[in-house]
Amino acid sequence: MKKINKFATMLLTAVSGLGLSISSSAQSTEALALYESAATIPTNIEGIRTFPAPPANFQPLTASDEELAAYGFPPRPDQKGDPDSYRVWARAMSIPQKRWYGQLKPRTARGGPGIAAPSPTSSPAVSDAMTFAPTTANSFNWSGVVNTLPLTKYNSKSSFSIMSAQFQIPWPQEAFGSCDNDIDHAAFWIGFDGWKQNDVLQSGVDTYAGCDGSDQGADAWIEWYPALPATVFDVAPGDDMYVVVSNSNPTHGTVFIEDETHQQSGSFLLTAPVVNGKQITLHGNQAEFVVERPGGDSNTLNGLYPLANYIWSFWDFAHATTFSGVKYYPGSTNTGTLNVSMTDDSGKNIISVPITNTGLKNLFVQDQGCAFRGGCTP
Repeated sequence: MKKINKFATMLLTAVSGLGLSISSSAQSTEALALYESAATIPTNIEGIRTFPAPPANFQPLTASDEELAAYGFPPRPDQKGDPDSYRVWARAMSIPQKRWYGQLKPRTARGGPGIAAPSPTSSPAVSDAMTFAPTTANSFNWSGVVNTLPLTKYNSKSSFSIMSAQFQIPWPQEAFGSCDNDIDHAAFWIGFDGWKQNDVLQSGVDTYAGCDGSDQGADAWIEWYPALPATVFDVAPGDDMYVVVSNSNPTHGTVFIEDETHQQSGSFLLTAPVVNGKQITLHGNQAEFVVERPGGDSNTLNGLYPLANYIWSFWDFAHATTFSGVKYYPGSTNTGTLNVSMTDDSGKNIISVPITNTGLKNLFVQDQGCAFRGGCTP
């Protein structure tokens, strides 16, 4: 066995003693619960812990499932049953990466549940029409795809247990020909719950820019809404990201986020927040792949930042899996798949829309209208 730290040795011994067997898909409650036990290092924010650093010679590709859990690496997909997911995971795990242990910082912009909007007077261009799923929706702050399950509460067999995606960070700027004297944002994330529900477990990248490219940047972040979001490490437009979000029960979730370009990763265990004495819990009935204009802007009436002109964003090999092993994709055609378009503040014009004919496991989202050219006004 590889040389590992004392805690990891104790964890692996305990796992063996319990007689647990982790399947190659690692979707069982017992398998994901190992991550909850392994995250022993507190951060500067209550409710967020991280994992011990792996030894210098640690090799995720050849590590056991128990070792992956001990150090917070995402579960190994089934190489035979899901070769595409395994290939993406193996590529991400083969990149030499430095585990990030910096101080979590408050995120200026704030993610949150999807805010439903009325049917706008404008619609996507014909070439952008949402054609593959029978259900569409509009939102003031979300654009993308939401896979849904017919559940009203968390179920350890039927709820979503894990999801992942990879994408390249777009280059943020203001709408062409516009300067609104504000900082425009576009956040790209995956997560559980949040569409017409007051909880979201999510992680991704926030991009932002002011006029003429000023104040331009991007950072990785984690959040279990309604707890405050936390920024982890800085990233840059053009970087390639790999994100995995999972949960072992309705009050604990794990996030692994990796900047493949800059070879940096972070792995965290989040505990659901308590609000007014009440424990927030996941339903696990929604899995989202979202481009968002976040909240927290004191310069706007509705508190939403203007959407940054991100041009377009392509996500590939994106999927969510239930505890029972059923997979859902952005290109799923069942009636529980929601294609969500974002509107401007007036609710009359669509400014960001998912393009749906790019394949089952892919998602293409682009801005349009005043978010693309001219700048939006309330």
